[in-house]
Amino acid sequence: MKQSISLNAKLRWPDVKDHYVVIYEGHVIGNVHRSGDSWAWSISVPMGLPDWSAGNASSLHEGIKTLGNAWAGILKSTSAERLQRAWDLERAAESRNTGSASSI
Repeated sequence: MKQSISLNAKLRWPDVKDHYVVIYEGHVIGNVHRSGDSWAWSISVPMGLPDWSAGNASSLHEGIKTLGNAWAGILKSTSAERLQRAWDLERAAESRNTGSASSI
């Protein structure tokens, strides 16, 4: 049986209506944004990713759906330990960015 995953999409910036971040279990895993007449989508987590982790779609809905299918493939082919290392790197980068901003 195919396991379903739950993704959420939200606007990256409140005043820009054509750029969305895609979230999985509290982690931003990628984005979908308008690119000319199509929608570009990409997965962006701190680990090596296959060529098929980015592409174009005809609509926002198709972009999110295609990104979700690619993410399901990455989840299937990535060990829990490797994914945890990616989340740890993400958290470390966020801590550095937050620390840098507060020291200015």
